[in-house]
Amino acid sequence: MPETPPEPKRRPKPRKAETTRGEILAAAARLFAEKGYGECNLRELADRVGMKAGSFYYHFKSKEQILDELLSASIAMVSDAVTQAVAELGASAPVRDRIAAAMRAHITAFLSGDNNSASFMRVWEHLPPTLKRRKREERRAYARIWHDLVAEGMREGEIRDDMDIRLVVPFLIGTMSRSIEWYRPSRMSIDDVCHLIITTCLDGGLGRQGQGGAKARRPGTLVSR
Repeated sequence: MPETPPEPKRRPKPRKAETTRGEILAAAARLFAEKGYGECNLRELADRVGMKAGSFYYHFKSKEQILDELLSASIAMVSDAVTQAVAELGASAPVRDRIAAAMRAHITAFLSGDNNSASFMRVWEHLPPTLKRRKREERRAYARIWHDLVAEGMREGEIRDDMDIRLVVPFLIGTMSRSIEWYRPSRMSIDDVCHLIITTCLDGGLGRQGQGGAKARRPGTLVSR
């Protein structure tokens, strides 16, 4: 008589505390996007998830703590998406293709609705100084991914090397991130936005000049981190 195959292992369900914490973060992201960070309070957040204040404080002690976790998760999500997109092409892929894939991943992560980027963009200027300093370090770590890609693009002649990389990287990240302010799903797709920004940047202002490659670089423009 044949043996009965073992039942497939089921993934353990998240613990209740983890599930509730995730629900609070998701609700907070929506509320911050709707009303702005400064206009929300913990009681309102507790009401949104149907919790009493005492239970809510078990998970989060302050609104700043919630925002801290949201922003870290947002930066990590975009960074992971970009890193994976570049890795899937492999180091042997043309650098222009890797930059384009990274741009597509960044824009898609921002616009897909699965991220807290809307909250990030709206509250950044209003963050408490201590929190802003912590987030700035995380943003710098993410920017280093782009610094390495752009620097390679400059060396390979795919990105103009007559511009200061210290300006090119924040310009590129800012251009992609700000798309969340004008993107309207009813008027365009995420693919449309990706095509527009990638084409404008890589085939336009930042792209190599003509068939002969980029102009000679000014001394000091390709700088170290």
